[in-house]
Amino acid sequence: MGARVLQRIGGHTGSVNTAIFDTTGDYVVSGGQDKRILLSNANTGRQVQSYDGHGWAVQGVAINQDGSQLASCGGDRMVFVWDISTAQIKRKLTGHQQRVDCVATSKDGSIVASGSFDKTVCIWDMRAAPRSPLQVLKESKDGVASLVMTDSEIIAGSIDNCVRTYDIRMARVIEDSLGSPVVSVAIPSPQTSMLAVGCMDNTIQLLDRSNNGNVVATFAGHKCAEYRIQCDANKKIVVSGSEDGFVYLWNVVASGDKVTQHTSRLSGHTGIVNSVKLHPQSDSNPEKAFAMVSAGSNGSVIIWG
Repeated sequence: MGARVLQRIGGHTGSVNTAIFDTTGDYVVSGGQDKRILLSNANTGRQVQSYDGHGWAVQGVAINQDGSQLASCGGDRMVFVWDISTAQIKRKLTGHQQRVDCVATSKDGSIVASGSFDKTVCIWDMRAAPRSPLQVLKESKDGVASLVMTDSEIIAGSIDNCVRTYDIRMARVIEDSLGSPVVSVAIPSPQTSMLAVGCMDNTIQLLDRSNNGNVVATFAGHKCAEYRIQCDANKKIVVSGSEDGFVYLWNVVASGDKVTQHTSRLSGHTGIVNSVKLHPQSDSNPEKAFAMVSAGSNGSVIIWG
């Protein structure tokens, strides 16, 4: 199992905290310590657009399904909603009291959720006139480090060792304790009940949410003990950044109590690899099986394939 460097994307000064593909996989959005958000062509590496407005480091970004709307969050306690084509700010959302580390959006962009170091998840309705949150979720006992959103759920990973699944339709919350601070959550496939959870004990745990949140596999080999290292997964592989400067890959196998060591690790960054995200067609297109984007503390964004 392996991948090679296809493109190196520059443009940031300082650490790049996050980088994601749009739903087509043709474009990458990245955000960094330089307060900037960049939209780049994933195939050529060329910068297409810049989104400038945050007053502090950009911590997280999210794109809706049709690629028309971008949500971003950062150290300025703000959530911005952008028109991707014009790079104009549509909404400035305030409600958090401390740094905002993660943001997610519904497919149609009508709902935006954000997680903060202030221990809350804020939910906004983009169709409503008020700029205040529609709802504030306060169950977390420490900072909220990662968010994903489905059609009916918001899943939040927290430094308090827990993953909380908020069922929007049923107005209930399910709490799973991992025993270590949670810094990343990822859904391998919309058709699966599995959840990949990155923890600050140098592991990624695969939870079966249909079976009381039981851990069915544990992946190790990378280093995640001090920083908010982001992982991702599909039905076949798990990928992660690492504090030792490598991108790590594992085959998805149910191993129970056994710890699965990495299948391969990729070099290309110097410094910490903060984030790795798989190409949206990594599951369905064999040619994109190992396609992903990584963001590093050395200011680089790498497209792999």
